[in-house]
Amino acid sequence: MNFDLRLSLMFALLTPALRAVDYNSQIKPIFSQKCYACHAVTKNKVKGDVALDTPEELAKVIKPGGHIVPGEPAQSTLLSACKAADDDDEVMPPKGKNRLTAAELTALEGWIKEGASLVGGAAAAAPAPMAAAAASGAAQSWTSSDGKTIQASFAGMKDGSVLLKMAASGEVFQVPLSRLSAESQAQAKAAAGQ
Repeated sequence: MNFDLRLSLMFALLTPALRAVDYNSQIKPIFSQKCYACHAVTKNKVKGDVALDTPEELAKVIKPGGHIVPGEPAQSTLLSACKAADDDDEVMPPKGKNRLTAAELTALEGWIKEGASLVGGAAAAAPAPMAAAAASGAAQSWTSSDGKTIQASFAGMKDGSVLLKMAASGEVFQVPLSRLSAESQAQAKAAAGQ
Protein backbone atom coordinates (compact mmCIF):
# COMPACT_ATOMS: atom_id res chain seq x y z
CA MET A 1 0.00 0.00 0.00
CA ASN A 2 1.54 3.37 -0.97
CA PHE A 3 2.13 6.18 1.51
CA ASP A 4 -0.60 8.50 0.15
CA LEU A 5 -3.25 5.80 0.41
CA ARG A 6 -2.11 4.88 3.92
CA LEU A 7 -2.23 8.54 4.97
CA SER A 8 -5.73 9.02 3.56
CA LEU A 9 -6.92 5.91 5.39
CA MET A 10 -5.44 7.19 8.65
CA PHE A 11 -7.22 10.50 8.23
CA ALA A 12 -10.50 8.68 7.57
CA LEU A 13 -9.94 6.62 10.72
CA LEU A 14 -8.98 9.63 12.83
CA THR A 15 -11.54 12.20 11.70
CA PRO A 16 -13.99 11.46 14.56
CA ALA A 17 -11.17 11.58 17.12
CA LEU A 18 -10.09 15.00 15.90
CA ARG A 19 -13.63 16.30 16.19
CA ALA A 20 -14.47 14.86 19.60
CA VAL A 21 -16.98 16.92 21.60
CA ASP A 22 -16.03 17.64 25.21
CA TYR A 23 -18.84 17.54 27.77
CA ASN A 24 -17.37 20.05 30.24
CA SER A 25 -16.36 22.74 27.76
CA GLN A 26 -19.05 22.33 25.11
CA ILE A 27 -22.17 20.51 26.35
CA LYS A 28 -22.43 21.49 30.02
CA PRO A 29 -22.52 25.23 29.12
CA ILE A 30 -25.41 24.54 26.73
CA PHE A 31 -27.33 22.67 29.43
CA SER A 32 -26.52 25.43 31.93
CA GLN A 33 -27.69 28.27 29.68
CA LYS A 34 -30.61 26.56 27.98
CA CYS A 35 -31.91 23.80 30.27
CA TYR A 36 -31.11 24.32 33.97
CA ALA A 37 -33.93 26.86 34.45
CA CYS A 38 -36.37 23.93 34.30
CA HIS A 39 -34.19 20.81 34.63
CA ALA A 40 -31.88 21.20 37.63
CA VAL A 41 -32.06 19.56 41.06
CA THR A 42 -29.77 22.28 42.40
CA LYS A 43 -32.48 24.83 41.52
CA ASN A 44 -35.28 22.59 42.82
CA LYS A 45 -36.76 22.46 39.32
CA VAL A 46 -37.09 19.05 37.74
CA LYS A 47 -39.81 19.35 35.14
CA GLY A 48 -40.76 16.08 33.50
CA ASP A 49 -38.56 14.21 35.98
CA VAL A 50 -35.50 15.26 33.96
CA ALA A 51 -32.51 16.97 35.58
CA LEU A 52 -29.29 17.72 33.71
CA ASP A 53 -27.15 19.46 36.32
CA THR A 54 -25.42 16.66 38.23
CA PRO A 55 -23.64 13.48 37.12
CA GLU A 56 -26.07 11.41 39.21
CA GLU A 57 -29.09 12.92 37.49
CA LEU A 58 -27.47 12.69 34.06
CA ALA A 59 -26.88 8.97 34.65
CA LYS A 60 -30.67 8.60 34.80
CA VAL A 61 -31.00 10.34 31.42
CA ILE A 62 -27.97 8.94 29.53
CA LYS A 63 -28.69 5.26 28.93
CA PRO A 64 -30.32 2.91 26.47
CA GLY A 65 -34.00 3.83 26.47
CA GLY A 66 -33.25 7.16 28.20
CA HIS A 67 -33.65 10.69 26.88
CA ILE A 68 -30.03 10.53 25.67
CA VAL A 69 -29.11 7.21 24.05
CA PRO A 70 -25.30 7.00 23.75
CA GLY A 71 -24.24 6.60 20.13
CA GLU A 72 -27.82 7.03 18.87
CA PRO A 73 -28.77 10.68 18.23
CA ALA A 74 -31.86 9.65 16.24
CA GLN A 75 -33.20 7.72 19.27
CA SER A 76 -32.39 10.50 21.78
CA THR A 77 -35.62 12.28 22.69
CA LEU A 78 -33.72 15.17 24.26
CA LEU A 79 -32.11 15.98 20.90
CA SER A 80 -35.41 15.50 19.05
CA ALA A 81 -37.13 17.92 21.44
CA CYS A 82 -34.36 20.49 20.96
CA LYS A 83 -34.69 20.21 17.17
CA ALA A 84 -38.52 20.37 17.14
CA ALA A 85 -40.38 23.30 15.61
CA ASP A 86 -41.39 26.17 17.89
CA ASP A 87 -45.07 25.19 17.68
CA ASP A 88 -44.43 21.51 18.55
CA ASP A 89 -45.81 20.48 21.96
CA GLU A 90 -42.56 18.61 22.75
CA VAL A 91 -40.13 21.43 21.83
CA MET A 92 -37.35 22.23 24.32
CA PRO A 93 -36.80 24.85 25.54
CA PRO A 94 -40.55 25.47 25.29
CA LYS A 95 -42.43 28.32 23.66
CA GLY A 96 -39.54 29.26 21.35
CA LYS A 97 -37.58 30.80 24.20
CA ASN A 98 -33.79 30.47 24.40
CA ARG A 99 -33.65 27.86 21.58
CA LEU A 100 -30.40 26.08 20.84
CA THR A 101 -28.41 27.53 17.97
CA ALA A 102 -27.43 25.42 14.95
CA ALA A 103 -23.88 25.15 16.34
CA GLU A 104 -25.19 24.02 19.74
CA LEU A 105 -27.43 21.41 18.12
CA THR A 106 -24.48 20.14 16.08
CA ALA A 107 -22.31 19.88 19.20
CA LEU A 108 -25.08 18.10 21.14
CA GLU A 109 -25.68 15.64 18.29
CA GLY A 110 -21.95 14.99 17.92
CA TRP A 111 -21.56 14.40 21.66
CA ILE A 112 -24.42 11.88 21.66
CA LYS A 113 -23.05 10.16 18.54
CA GLU A 114 -19.63 9.84 20.27
CA GLY A 115 -21.21 8.12 23.27
CA ALA A 116 -22.40 11.03 25.49
CA SER A 117 -19.45 10.71 27.85
CA LEU A 118 -19.22 13.00 30.86
CA VAL A 119 -15.46 12.50 31.05
CA GLY A 120 -12.86 13.08 28.41
CA GLY A 121 -14.12 14.30 25.12
CA ALA A 122 -11.84 16.37 22.99
CA ALA A 123 -8.97 14.34 21.65
CA ALA A 124 -5.78 14.86 23.57
CA ALA A 125 -2.72 16.13 21.79
CA ALA A 126 -0.36 13.48 20.56
CA PRO A 127 2.31 12.61 23.10
CA ALA A 128 5.52 14.60 23.03
CA PRO A 129 8.06 13.29 20.50
CA MET A 130 10.20 11.76 23.27
CA ALA A 131 7.19 9.86 24.63
CA ALA A 132 6.32 8.65 21.15
CA ALA A 133 9.91 7.55 20.56
CA ALA A 134 9.82 5.60 23.82
CA ALA A 135 6.94 3.50 22.54
CA SER A 136 8.37 0.46 20.84
CA GLY A 137 6.99 -2.47 18.98
CA ALA A 138 6.55 -3.72 15.47
CA ALA A 139 3.99 -2.23 13.14
CA GLN A 140 0.74 -4.18 12.95
CA SER A 141 -2.43 -3.92 10.93
CA TRP A 142 -5.21 -1.96 12.64
CA THR A 143 -8.72 -1.94 11.22
CA SER A 144 -11.37 0.71 11.79
CA SER A 145 -14.98 -0.21 12.55
CA ASP A 146 -15.80 0.56 8.92
CA GLY A 147 -13.13 -1.80 7.54
CA LYS A 148 -10.24 0.57 6.72
CA THR A 149 -6.76 -0.73 7.60
CA ILE A 150 -3.52 1.06 8.53
CA GLN A 151 -0.05 -0.04 9.65
CA ALA A 152 0.94 1.31 13.07
CA SER A 153 2.47 0.17 16.32
CA PHE A 154 0.70 0.19 19.67
CA ALA A 155 1.91 3.13 21.79
CA GLY A 156 -0.48 2.84 24.75
CA MET A 157 -4.01 3.50 25.97
CA LYS A 158 -5.39 6.82 27.23
CA ASP A 159 -8.92 7.74 28.33
CA GLY A 160 -10.58 4.88 26.47
CA SER A 161 -8.58 5.51 23.32
CA VAL A 162 -5.69 3.71 21.67
CA LEU A 163 -2.47 5.55 20.91
CA LEU A 164 -1.17 4.36 17.54
CA LYS A 165 2.24 5.27 16.13
CA MET A 166 2.19 5.45 12.35
CA ALA A 167 4.77 3.15 10.77
CA ALA A 168 5.57 5.56 7.93
CA SER A 169 5.76 8.89 9.76
CA GLY A 170 6.29 8.07 13.44
CA GLU A 171 3.37 10.35 14.39
CA VAL A 172 1.19 9.20 17.28
CA PHE A 173 -2.58 9.51 17.01
CA GLN A 174 -5.29 8.95 19.62
CA VAL A 175 -8.12 6.82 18.24
CA PRO A 176 -11.28 6.07 20.26
CA LEU A 177 -11.43 2.35 20.99
CA SER A 178 -14.99 2.31 19.62
CA ARG A 179 -13.67 3.39 16.18
CA LEU A 180 -11.70 0.15 15.85
CA SER A 181 -12.98 -3.22 14.69
CA ALA A 182 -13.64 -5.86 17.35
CA GLU A 183 -10.40 -7.61 16.39
CA SER A 184 -8.35 -4.41 16.67
CA GLN A 185 -10.02 -3.57 19.99
CA ALA A 186 -8.99 -6.99 21.31
CA GLN A 187 -5.49 -6.46 19.91
CA ALA A 188 -5.20 -3.11 21.75
CA LYS A 189 -6.51 -4.54 25.02
CA ALA A 190 -4.06 -7.46 24.79
CA ALA A 191 -1.18 -5.08 24.12
CA ALA A 192 -2.22 -3.00 27.15
CA GLY A 193 -2.45 -6.13 29.32
CA GLN A 194 -6.21 -5.78 29.88
